[in-house]
Amino acid sequence: MQTLYDQHQLRATLDEHGICRVYFNNPDQLNALNTTMAAGAVELAQIIETSAARVVVFSGAGRAFSAGGDLNYLIHLSQQPAADSAAAMLKFYRSYLSLFTLPLPTIAHINGPCVGAGFCLALACDLRYAVSGAKIGMNFVRIGLNPGMAAEFWASRDNHVLLREMLLTGAIYSSSDSRMKQLFNQVASPEEIAAAVDAAAQAIAANSPQSLSISLDLLRNPLLSREEIMQREAEGQGKCMSTGEIKESVTAQREGRLYRFQR
Repeated sequence: MQTLYDQHQLRATLDEHGICRVYFNNPDQLNALNTTMAAGAVELAQIIETSAARVVVFSGAGRAFSAGGDLNYLIHLSQQPAADSAAAMLKFYRSYLSLFTLPLPTIAHINGPCVGAGFCLALACDLRYAVSGAKIGMNFVRIGLNPGMAAEFWASRDNHVLLREMLLTGAIYSSSDSRMKQLFNQVASPEEIAAAVDAAAQAIAANSPQSLSISLDLLRNPLLSREEIMQREAEGQGKCMSTGEIKESVTAQREGRLYRFQR
């Protein structure tokens, strides 16, 4: 296990399978998102992108995933001119999302409360697993803020009525609520979720990074038409075939061998 990063309230490791685990590391504040961590997110995104990582798993140190934005920072910005606070918030969002929009599959391992901007970051992940009874919500409007961290983008995809309800009411839900099933791949005990996350990460890491990157680019672009998707799929398959790995991997499968795709 290699330590990739351990500063600015973020910690990241990388194992021999190419599984990168990133932890929000501000447990005394329930991993509240602040400017220190935002600066680290930009640095860490660059490190991960040039590493041997094949999949990234996000979680929180201690008992929370993230309690959302640091309220003291928001209060500080409320005393600034509107244009200045708007510019600061946009930089804040972009800093965090640079880490969550890498051209790699991402998994949210929600180990506890996941609220506000913290939940938006979980929604940015490709897969989401949550422990039973975790507090989930986007409570921006309850403190006098319109939602941020691209909240409306996540809610508008597939016309997601539950996310719209969460945005408009600011209510906090339990991950065990039956309606939450549509937001998570699995909700279970901490032990079961840890095992499920590990299994998913290992399965993803064993696949072709190139083919995954092409597929992610399409999955994360909801504005493409069916024809545009098919065109890009065909172009992507052409690139994948040109590497020669498809022949090697098929041969390995037929011979009962494990093929290690190139990063």
